[in-house]
Amino acid sequence: MDHADVVSVWAALAAATFPLLFLVSAPYGKLVRGGWWGPEVNGRVGWFLQEIVAPLSLTLAVVRGAGVFSFPSVDGRIAHDVDAASPPPLAKLFIVCWWAHYLNRAVLYPLTRRMSPTTGPVVATAVCFNLVNGALVGAELAHGHSAHLVRPGLRALVGGLALFCAGAGVNITADRTLRRLRRGPEDCGHYVPRGGLFECVTCPHYLGEVMEWTGFAVATQTRAGWAFAFWTFANLLPRAVAYRAWYRDKFGDKYPKGIRAMIPFVW
Repeated sequence: MDHADVVSVWAALAAATFPLLFLVSAPYGKLVRGGWWGPEVNGRVGWFLQEIVAPLSLTLAVVRGAGVFSFPSVDGRIAHDVDAASPPPLAKLFIVCWWAHYLNRAVLYPLTRRMSPTTGPVVATAVCFNLVNGALVGAELAHGHSAHLVRPGLRALVGGLALFCAGAGVNITADRTLRRLRRGPEDCGHYVPRGGLFECVTCPHYLGEVMEWTGFAVATQTRAGWAFAFWTFANLLPRAVAYRAWYRDKFGDKYPKGIRAMIPFVW
């Protein structure tokens, strides 16, 4: 099985998981349910561990170069001529984008908010996902000049990076709005977020993340990048739908009926 086969299986898993997540939501945050879901883990520690794996895995894959997967070149032969110490120039830009996102998610995000305890299985699942996903994306970035996968046209590169940055802005702005809802460190209440994209959707922070990784896929023109964008959508849309139902159940008529879950005016 070569890299392309692995990515195909990875995308197929996302497609299979998508409908299931409408039935069962991962038990963390507002969607924690009764019962025992495994040993508790400190929320901040668990979040850091599961998120920091992604940039470390990607970096290791880039450094290992051809040792990660057997990678088919354009003419069908296996490409093993990658100089691991010198990834393609554009790959370095994409690696910086990847690290910037995950440093925000792994370090700044948990340090700037209260976080409820999570569970061992949730953390372990996220760690496994980020290990595989980072390795797949990193392998393609390392092999880009052999497989012609990191040579996007100028419009794809600029448009993709613009979408990535716009998504990051949406994500960070929405997170800041949610953080400011609470009046102090002792405030454990729940409130209806208003303003900005919260007037259109329940989870604009999820929309921002989908925008980020779609932009990343457009800019990199990699199979693994597109698979990750699909995974992000498949994971976050069902969760956004569940969050909208949670708000409606919690606040009743006080929660605006016209607000969509994640995609403005659509879903």
